[in-house]
Amino acid sequence: MIPVTKPFSPPIEEYIKLIEGVWKRNWFTNNGPLVNDLELKLKDFLELKHILYVTNGTVALQLAIKALNLTKEIITTPFSYVATTSSVVWEGCKPIFVDIDRETLNIDPNKIESAINNNTEAILATHCFGNPVM
Repeated sequence: MIPVTKPFSPPIEEYIKLIEGVWKRNWFTNNGPLVNDLELKLKDFLELKHILYVTNGTVALQLAIKALNLTKEIITTPFSYVATTSSVVWEGCKPIFVDIDRETLNIDPNKIESAINNNTEAILATHCFGNPVM
């Protein structure tokens, strides 16, 4: 097997302490103290006015589509996790697939322009295996 990424694990004692706190509070998701603390730290570190931490990338994509009031076509890649396309469809938009680049496995930027039409409202590109979309 060729590993794509290497996981990071905190010291077991630190992890157990955090998990015990979660169990004592009986608060596992959304708006809990650990999430709130992470949001504040990220907000300060990134020097942002606002930040919202969500449970997964699917929710993040759906919120972005809603925030931009997109309702028509969104150009995207056919080679991505299912959330990329399902977020587009769940928000009532139509995904328009553009083929990928053989080297990066990302959406081929040279093919995007030919897919743009009067119904195109956005381009949703995702990075693949650490290769940034260029």
